[in-house]
Amino acid sequence: MGQQSIGLIGLGNAGGPIGERLVKKGFKLKAYDLNDKAIEALVKVGATAATSPGDAVSDVTFMAVPGSIEVRQAAFGPKGVLEAMKPGQILIDISGTDPQCAEELQEKVIAKGCGFLGGTIHADSAPAATIPKGLLSLVMGGDRATFDKCTGPLKALAQTVIYVPEPNIPKAIKIAVIMLATANTIMLAEICSWLEAQNIDPKLFLRVQQINGSDGAGRIEHFFKREKSYGGALSNSYKDLHQALQTAPDLGVPLSLPFTALAHQIQEMGRT
Repeated sequence: MGQQSIGLIGLGNAGGPIGERLVKKGFKLKAYDLNDKAIEALVKVGATAATSPGDAVSDVTFMAVPGSIEVRQAAFGPKGVLEAMKPGQILIDISGTDPQCAEELQEKVIAKGCGFLGGTIHADSAPAATIPKGLLSLVMGGDRATFDKCTGPLKALAQTVIYVPEPNIPKAIKIAVIMLATANTIMLAEICSWLEAQNIDPKLFLRVQQINGSDGAGRIEHFFKREKSYGGALSNSYKDLHQALQTAPDLGVPLSLPFTALAHQIQEMGRT
């Protein structure tokens, strides 16, 4: 049996570099995006252009669009993915979706006799820098047999691929990562402002933490390096915190995540 054909829907900050890496790894790729220029750029490196989300459907199809709204449009809309999928084909959603969207996709894809994986991308810096080099990790959830059929393209993309049993788990974990990172970033920004108001270089704070062997020294060092990073857009973390707060009441989480709510309010000010 020959190598799997790959479809890719969404050629943005993550999707574009993913497409380039898959082509360079020798996969036959058919790609779609609402932006014609993004498609043209990928065609130049060896991909084939698709005319709709459904037209991009292949043996294994990746979706890498911004969020749940875009995923549902691409999957359930006219000339969409669900309309085009045939039994035995596999859909992998690595978009910025919420856990509930992953569960909905899984149900409808499996009903068509197809396979589904919900996944997330984890990297230390911007996708344009990490994905072309494969310096990222993927967390993938779904049926084990479906996962095993996709190890070729997944391992071609990432240096580490972690399997979990349900497609909603990677989405929930990614939101949790953003919740923690956002809270830490806001607290460190406050610390720096407080120290500078006393004419104290915040990097001395980092140095003391390193000398003491503090568990938080790595996070502080990463915070200072962010001034030269172009990843982690406010719009992305804002969306993830919004998803966490939306689901909290239904999950019975006490006080609906008060620290996350405060961080979300601070992001609101930043967006304004």
